[in-house]
Order: sequence, then C-alpha cells, then structure tokens
Amino acid sequence: MTETRRRQLLWLFATFLVIVAVDQITKEYIIRTIPQGSVTFVGREEEFIFLTHERNTGLVGGMFRDYPAVGYVAPIAATLVLLYLFRHLDPASRFQILAYGMILGGAVGNLIDRFRLGSVTDFIQVHFHFVPFDFPWKRYPAFNVADSAICVGVVLLIICWHRMERKRQQEQASAPHPD
Repeated sequence: MTETRRRQLLWLFATFLVIVAVDQITKEYIIRTIPQGSVTFVGREEEFIFLTHERNTGLVGGMFRDYPAVGYVAPIAATLVLLYLFRHLDPASRFQILAYGMILGGAVGNLIDRFRLGSVTDFIQVHFHFVPFDFPWKRYPAFNVADSAICVGVVLLIICWHRMERKRQQEQASAPHPD
C-alpha cells in the first residue's frame, strides 16, 4: 500500500469516526432530554430551525416506512458501493476523502440506531413559516447529524467528480492529436 493511500485511509477513518461519534452523542442527548414526539423551540416559536424527537423507521422523510427492510438494506448497499468506488479515488483530492468519510459515517450512524433501537432518531427540523404559500414540506421532515453528513458528502462527491471530468476534458483538448 502506498503512502498516499495510507494517508487517505487515515483521513477517511478519522472523518468517519468524528461523524459517527457526533451523530451518536447528539442522538443520545435528544433521547435523554426531549420526550419522543415533542418539539423544543430554542428561541421563539417562529424560529426557522428547532429541535424535536422523532423516530423514523423509513429512509429520508419517512420514505419506505412500510418496508422496514429497506432501512437496513439501503445504507449497507450504499456503503458497499462506496467501498467499490474507493478504488477510483483521486489521490490528490482531499474533498473526496472527506466526502467518503462523511457518507460512510452517516450511513453507519443511522445503522447503529436501526440495529440498537429499531428506528433512527431524528431531531433537527426546519420550518419555512415565512413562506407566504403552502407547499408539501413547509415543515421539513426531521433529520439528524448522520443525514446531514450523507447529504453534504454526496454534494461534495458530485462537485469533485464534475471538476475531475472537466479537468480530464481540458487535458484531452490540450493534448496533441496525431494526424
């Protein structure tokens, strides 16, 4: 194993551990301090973000809650895909390593809840009360640190892959073409 690959694994593992630890600590805090199903306003009731305590047996926003197996299979499948894609990681991209660690940490953080509690603890909720019209998720479904890490990690990966593709196309365009 090369030194670069070893360093990548170290950063991936460190990011993974931080995400899992912060996720589990915050979920445990919510479980101990906010009764399930209640809402705690940090400031005024009209706040944009507030804390709640919800149990989610489905995926994002409660999707597939009637199919509990999906909640176990989807994160495991996503983790296996990421492990496969790790072979194609750009050795120079720290953002890709950060993204992989965030996604893996988020997936494992939620899996820990599923295996330990049978559902995931969600506690951050956003309320778009200031929007003058109704839409389906005016009160956005509750989420947690793991969900946030997965979303940010996926966005980072998309940006990295897009930049890598643009760089590859620029290199191809500037390379001398045999006649």
